[in-house]
Amino acid sequence: MPRRETGSGPGRRGRSRKVRTGILVAVAVGVAAATMAGMSASAVIAHASCTNRPTIVNLAVSQDIYPAIQTVARTFNREDQVADGRCVAVQVSQGDSSTVAAEVDGQAGLQGGSPIDAWIPDSSLWIDVARNYAAGAQAVQSTSITVARSPVVIVTSQAVARQTGVFSAGANWSLLLPPGFGGPPASMGLGVDLPDPSDSAVGLLSVIEISRLLGQSAAGRQAFTKFEYTTATTDEFDSAAALQSFVQSIALRKAIAVTTEQAVVSYDRANPGQPLAAYYPTSASQATGSPELDYPYVLTSSSPAVSQGAEAFGRFLEGSYAQSVIRYNGFRSGSGVPDDLPASSGLSSQRLDPATPAAPAEVAANLTTWQKLGLGSRVLAILDDSAAMRAPSGLDNLSLEQVLDQTASRGLALFPPSTEMGLWETPNGSSTATSYKTLVPIGPLPAAFGIFSRREELAQIDLGITPNDNPMHLNDTILAAYKLMTSTYAASYSNAVVLLTAGIDASGDLKLATLLRQLKSLYNPGKKVAIVIVQFGRVGNFTAMQDIANATGGAAYQITNPDQIAQVFIAAIAQRLCDQGCSGT
Repeated sequence: MPRRETGSGPGRRGRSRKVRTGILVAVAVGVAAATMAGMSASAVIAHASCTNRPTIVNLAVSQDIYPAIQTVARTFNREDQVADGRCVAVQVSQGDSSTVAAEVDGQAGLQGGSPIDAWIPDSSLWIDVARNYAAGAQAVQSTSITVARSPVVIVTSQAVARQTGVFSAGANWSLLLPPGFGGPPASMGLGVDLPDPSDSAVGLLSVIEISRLLGQSAAGRQAFTKFEYTTATTDEFDSAAALQSFVQSIALRKAIAVTTEQAVVSYDRANPGQPLAAYYPTSASQATGSPELDYPYVLTSSSPAVSQGAEAFGRFLEGSYAQSVIRYNGFRSGSGVPDDLPASSGLSSQRLDPATPAAPAEVAANLTTWQKLGLGSRVLAILDDSAAMRAPSGLDNLSLEQVLDQTASRGLALFPPSTEMGLWETPNGSSTATSYKTLVPIGPLPAAFGIFSRREELAQIDLGITPNDNPMHLNDTILAAYKLMTSTYAASYSNAVVLLTAGIDASGDLKLATLLRQLKSLYNPGKKVAIVIVQFGRVGNFTAMQDIANATGGAAYQITNPDQIAQVFIAAIAQRLCDQGCSGT
């Protein structure tokens, strides 16, 4: 570690001398006079204030770079640096960049009690996030100083790399995609561990690259949804210890992960006999290369004096000493110059294709996308048990009702425990006054419902419904369900009406044009409730089903085989990314 030694220090001996006090005083006065003559007035004041009331700069930094910045700050403080005529002292604290961003932008209270005067997050992405809020936009003041850099890499253990051959052709972002959507074949049995994009810049940068790779078509949205649902979100792999835990976890299961060059350097130094298999993602397109963490230095204080002290430390961070400390700790300098990379990592011999930095709008859009897909589901399911469901499905002598039963059972199993669900049947088998009957009210799937859980009760009902000859008022049922879900909208969920039907209506029902007009009037993009329709067979009016779904940003699907429901499930979840009129195909 680069150090600055001052004074005689331990281990140095001087010869003892007897000198009269008067001579010592005279010498001291002379030296002081010469020193004072060569110093500016502000410097003199600063020296006096260093032992009295220095300007304190509270600096919050990303955890991975904390050791390096702490070393630099100690040297800075020893050198009695001056700003506005006063000595400056920097106090460094560490914290997750997402947590500090929430403090800076006013979305969370101060964790340490002291206000944050300057900030080094691991990525400029957090500046964009903080500036989305009024308090953050006012507080964050850019300095154009980049303290360090560290490219993103894809890693696994050497053992997994040998077993799977996952890096046999290098690395690109498609390695993170699921089988069938451009990713490695299922035969590899390879999982993906991704730091949670809501909390991790590495995770969010990875999501941005995946989004660029897949595009914004319906197929791209579905592939992105499958990617999120098959990825294991984890804590940050930002240290040797975190990567050590990852390597231990994949001794029995095979997986790849995304981390930074600096974390790989730290791991390989700590484990020289077991280096990681690490690769920069490469691409023919600059948009989908290797992004990097860029550790910007920003000011957040409203005090002019403190801001000047923070600016002084910012200049110190750009100096040769500070940058050498940063490189020693495995980071690249602010200008992108690395220290010697361990030969064991193989990174020094690889091509680095820097990715185009993400614009603030792209950051916000991808973070919103990830969060939308991660919402729990609040679903009102409607089962069609009209006479039309007795018709043959064309599959193994099964009726449409039997295909619906199997589809509903398989679909129910796909919903996680975080889901809230209720169930209606239509037409109503007990009264002509309403077009539907409530079988199970909306509530959490794991919660008790009678002697069973709600999930178990729903599964039993799905298998027990039989078609009846009551008049079918499908449009009336859809409107009633949509009104219920919009009036009871839950902000922390993805709210939807899911209809499983033959798509055949009876006379006397609400006209389609009237239903569409009312749905469009009720639709609120800020409180979206989507209608998702699964039509069984090809006899019903599928065009009408599509129009109804599209009016709410939902989607309609036509299936003949229960095996199709898993694909429909992913496509339906992907519709969370659509607004009114967005096509699901």
